[in-house]
Amino acid sequence: MEQVLNNLIALQKLDTKLRDIVSLRGDLPQQVDALNSELEAAQKAVSDLNAQLETFRIEHGECDLEVNALGAKKEKYQKQLYEVKTNREYDAVTMELEAVRLAAGEHETRILELMDLETAIEEERTQKNEILDKVKTDFDGKQQDLKKTIAKTETQEAALRKERETVVTTLQPRLVNSYERILNAKNGLAVAPVIRSACSGCFTNLPPQHVLEVRQMQRLIMCEFCGRMLVWDKEVSENEDAE
Repeated sequence: MEQVLNNLIALQKLDTKLRDIVSLRGDLPQQVDALNSELEAAQKAVSDLNAQLETFRIEHGECDLEVNALGAKKEKYQKQLYEVKTNREYDAVTMELEAVRLAAGEHETRILELMDLETAIEEERTQKNEILDKVKTDFDGKQQDLKKTIAKTETQEAALRKERETVVTTLQPRLVNSYERILNAKNGLAVAPVIRSACSGCFTNLPPQHVLEVRQMQRLIMCEFCGRMLVWDKEVSENEDAE
């Protein structure tokens, strides 16, 4: 059992070192993630505007074609006015001509509306592109900072993680699960050496009998106050007690 507890101590020390390495990155990972989300939103905004502008431009082109076609019809009906021989024919051509004029007027009005919409979207797109450029610059900068920070410690981190995997294989899965549950719940400290008769996790003084049992390292003892795994770490417990 003593070897198991010593392995738990080793595991905790490795996790503490890994935690220190991660802490060197500060909130850079969170900043990069936030900027990435902001970048994706800005890209989508520009993409949506491009799609909307393309839709309006297609409709604008269709309206232009329709106006040209109606213009040709208008000329045809105007020529027919000079060729009609009866009032009924004249009225019929006049009605067709008026319908063409109304349709052409509606399309011309729509063209003016589309031109205003296109101008508004182009202006908005310019603004969104400026925002996109700024966010992309910020994102690239923060991402580069994060890569540099990771690069400084990646060799050490890889070695620690490999060593951690080795230590984990020496422990029962159930014990590892308990350790990691406590580690996550207790701010990265699952295994707490007893120092000066107190749990180094919550600093609560322990009964002398508990201290003796922990020092013997014959069974796993949990702190009754914080739930951490209590151990006797010779490098820490004895040196501190000697001071």
